[in-house]
Amino acid sequence: MSSNYGNFNRFCYYSNLPACNLFDNVEKYCNLVGFRTVSGHNLGNLGLIVISFFAMVLSILFILFAQRRSGAVGRREMQILYFSYFIVSVSAIFASGGFLTNHRVLSWFSAIEIGSTASTAWLLFVNAVVAYQLIPDGGFFSTSLTFFSGFAVFIGAGYIALDSAFSWTGQFASAPLRPELLRNYAIYSIYLLFPIVAIVIYFLLEMFLVIKVLRERKPFFLLIITFLFFVIGQIFEFVVSRYICNETNGKIDGSLFACIFTLLSFCTLWAFWESITEDEWAGPLGWEVSEMQQI
Repeated sequence: MSSNYGNFNRFCYYSNLPACNLFDNVEKYCNLVGFRTVSGHNLGNLGLIVISFFAMVLSILFILFAQRRSGAVGRREMQILYFSYFIVSVSAIFASGGFLTNHRVLSWFSAIEIGSTASTAWLLFVNAVVAYQLIPDGGFFSTSLTFFSGFAVFIGAGYIALDSAFSWTGQFASAPLRPELLRNYAIYSIYLLFPIVAIVIYFLLEMFLVIKVLRERKPFFLLIITFLFFVIGQIFEFVVSRYICNETNGKIDGSLFACIFTLLSFCTLWAFWESITEDEWAGPLGWEVSEMQQI
């Protein structure tokens, strides 16, 4: 019995993933045709384009808001995280917008989205570690480590995606003689599995911090809501997408709602971070807590 690990056939058949742009001759359960413009052309994933644009704007606003919170723990690291999400949103417009048809151009933007997605997941994990104040946050070492490690993940994952699309070395296509299998272990690992692992670790680390250190209800519920928004988005992407596409005759699919719920998860993530860094005193782990919380 063959393993489904690394197999994109089912994902690409039912979903609109940027990773599927790296393969040739992908069969679709429902083709996303989008809405017809006045010029007679179809504008593919219009809803995703609009939501991605809003995500770009909100990412910039969150970066600016973080700049104003000079005493908050992990301020610089959060700015780097939201900059990475900004890159995800920009690349999603081109990789999943449905208006690019040139395979080479589409592969480049898809590689950027794959790289920035992996980088964002890594930076989320880094921010969870930063929250424990094992090293001073916001300093040269912490900021440099956060930025350059995220950049390294972005370059590495992006290169693997490009090599998979263009077969520069032939090292990342596990079944070159049977391209119809759409099997790629490297992309499967860095694009599907790695982000899930990083998000779960972030959730567990922050949950421990909220329950054992802060003992606050508001951050706890915000963290739960953030995680739920992400999960709901994945359900729309991988489970519900086919039904939405089929019922709307290819006008929209689950990727639109996945984009919406991912944006909502980053909004509540900001609210969560703000709620755990809003007060001031130096606690046993370097955390700042107000006098009121000590009573």
